Amino acid sequence: MRPLIALACLLAGGAAAPSPIEDATLGFRLAEKARQAADADLMLSAARLVAASGLRGATLRNGRLEAGEGLPGMPNEAVALAEEARLLAPEDRRIAEEVDRLRSARPKGIVGGSWGSGPLEFREMLAPGSSIAWTVEARGAETALVSAIGDGDAGLRLRVVDGRGRSVCDQGGDSHYPLCRWSPPRAGRYRISLGNAGRVPTRVVVLSN
Repeated sequence: MRPLIALACLLAGGAAAPSPIEDATLGFRLAEKARQAADADLMLSAARLVAASGLRGATLRNGRLEAGEGLPGMPNEAVALAEEARLLAPEDRRIAEEVDRLRSARPKGIVGGSWGSGPLEFREMLAPGSSIAWTVEARGAETALVSAIGDGDAGLRLRVVDGRGRSVCDQGGDSHYPLCRWSPPRAGRYRISLGNAGRVPTRVVVLSN
């Protein structure tokens, strides 16, 4: 029951996840709790959340996010978390079977579309004081989301500005899990930047729809 109790506490604390990106963010936060508690069941719960989000690997090329080729399968991040669960309980046959079951699962239902399938994710190592930036084309009257999950070594700063340079969202550099959500009144281009506000390198996972 511990994974369910912990998840309920996160949800009750305002971490409800109505979107795939917030699902994935919650999964990564749950994974951090699982590491601290050395709890394999909790880590499996985190892996399932990330798997259900449908993350699709992407690359940052010429200032834009580009989805990987082919249809999406099980997100690599979910597989990595599941394997962490196996390492936390190396002698537990039940955990091993659950990990194998998650690894072999495949997406169901609609897996493609004009915007691709699932939110995009990519990893980046940010040196102290460094930043990365990219441009997105957002559709009007639809919620746009971008999130970053740090490794806990340094605070992150996430910013979004519109085509005129006006600030849409600015999450200061004291968070390891900054998230920006906005609803463009009309289709337009937005510039997103993510910076390492700390004094040590930090590895981040970036999520964007």
